Amino acid sequence: MKKLNLLFSIFVSFLFIVNVKANSINSIDMDVYIDENGNAKITEIWEANLTQGTEGYRPFSNMENKVISNFIVSDESGRVYETLNTWNVNKSFSEKAYKCGYNKVYNGVELCFGISKYGNKTYTLKYDISNFVTQYTDTQGIYFKFINFDQNIGNVKIKVHSNTPLTLDNSKIWAFGYEGTDIFEEGNIVMSSNGSLNSSEYMTLLVRFESNIFKTDNLSDKSFDDIYDEAFNDVNKEEYHDDDVDNWEGFKNKTLSEKISTVVFGIITFIFSLIFSPFGFIALIIFIIKKGNYSSFNQTYKYENGKNLLNEKDIMYYREIPCNKDLETAYFVSKNYNVINLKSLKKGLMGAIILKWIKNKYITVVPTKKGLFSIKDNNYALDFNNMTHADNEIETELYNMMVSAAGFNKLLEPKELERWSKNHYTKIDNWYSSILTKKEKELINNSLIIEKEWEVKGLFGNTKNKKFKTLTSKLKTEAEHLVGFKKFLLDFSIMPEREYKEVAVWEEYLIFANLLGIADKVNEQFSKIYPNFNKEASFDVDMGTIVAMNLATDTFRGYDRGVAAARDYSGGSSWSGGGGSSFSSGGSSSGGSSGGGFR
Repeated sequence: MKKLNLLFSIFVSFLFIVNVKANSINSIDMDVYIDENGNAKITEIWEANLTQGTEGYRPFSNMENKVISNFIVSDESGRVYETLNTWNVNKSFSEKAYKCGYNKVYNGVELCFGISKYGNKTYTLKYDISNFVTQYTDTQGIYFKFINFDQNIGNVKIKVHSNTPLTLDNSKIWAFGYEGTDIFEEGNIVMSSNGSLNSSEYMTLLVRFESNIFKTDNLSDKSFDDIYDEAFNDVNKEEYHDDDVDNWEGFKNKTLSEKISTVVFGIITFIFSLIFSPFGFIALIIFIIKKGNYSSFNQTYKYENGKNLLNEKDIMYYREIPCNKDLETAYFVSKNYNVINLKSLKKGLMGAIILKWIKNKYITVVPTKKGLFSIKDNNYALDFNNMTHADNEIETELYNMMVSAAGFNKLLEPKELERWSKNHYTKIDNWYSSILTKKEKELINNSLIIEKEWEVKGLFGNTKNKKFKTLTSKLKTEAEHLVGFKKFLLDFSIMPEREYKEVAVWEEYLIFANLLGIADKVNEQFSKIYPNFNKEASFDVDMGTIVAMNLATDTFRGYDRGVAAARDYSGGSSWSGGGGSSFSSGGSSSGGSSGGGFR
């Protein structure tokens, strides 16, 4: 017992010693005030204990047209440091003392200041960032990485505010890179690490303003949805995707420190159960026996073979529509082989079906204001009054959802679909899940997915058959055809051997381009190559493409709000007048902080 306690104490001490650093940052508090023109005035207060080095530094990169100015530093004594236009990182401790300045680096700038004196220090950093708010093509927003330091920080709190109170009514927020909270609090957006922020974590904020709150001249040719997709593109599956990720996959995706913590916690828990609870030990043994004998029997592998395709550059152009022109099969294959990211694929499928309905004249696009028809301003609706049937069970389910959102007049407006999706996001989830279930059964019946089983032995010799499924090589070929077809559509205008295609073929191409998330680019190419394409088509291609994409986007905007509201209500994030969604990954495409600390 004494030896065990000694070993445990040594182990804990070792972890403590490993994590001790000569310089430490105990906390950082940031105040971000946004003026009426969308520029930011930032104040940071650093509490630190310093024993070595010559300077503090705060790098920023990928700032696009944002410019940092008016950099000032002061310390706990109230002394204001001299600001230099240029900074030499190679100067001595005494030469840097009580000075601060700008150090230009590749693709950005470092804000630097002299440590000036060792010991417990408080530094106040002030600086301005112009063009902090961006005017996207559809709305205003912020996408910025505030913290991404090279060393651990004891605690970080960031407050974002303006003259206009920021609330759930006018803003939507997402946070990336850490395990803390992001909430609305008394008209402010507040991000908090809620404890130590290690050097592998960062704090990125994405804000969508529901109206044009600021008079910003910072214009972007991207939509907010483009930025949203970029931010979520590298969010870990277990946080964001619908896929069920087993425990081992979840463990593999953890950071090294998280893996160590998980293993150490498991070991400590096991030891204490042995020492303090004989009954607990017996229960643990029973659990292991049951787990060994039965749990593996109940598992079903999704699919035996992986999702690895050829490198995209090695996949040849494919000129025919893959998957026998079946949208749902193409969705199933694209999802299971990661042809495009899942969120874009989901939007693409819904938009493709809507465009198909418009092409087949099941539904029509109509104006919603007298004498005004503006797609850009969402002054249109889909008229479902003449639609009597859909082509299959999956499309019928989507039809029922959209008619439900449209209400009694069967005229579906974008905001109606967005509001409905927010309140019925589970139905949207169920619809996508039903597609996968139905398609899987169909593919099994057609021998494109093979079901197999083998005999498994449990911990004490019990045996049972375990099932798994195999995606055949034909489905992998279809996935590569989808990639090749996407390349063909994107590169068609530069191909020297462009062959003539009938208008009806281009219309079908455009529907599948919507599924693959490239309809706008493909339509633009078609229009350049065949200027009369829109006139000769059986429907208004330009209008139909935009409407289909917009409605799918509105659906997921409402869906995201519903999911976020449910998470907040159920305690997924701290509740203090409303909150946002936090993810421990994602948001890496943002500009802003790109390191920092003391050196």
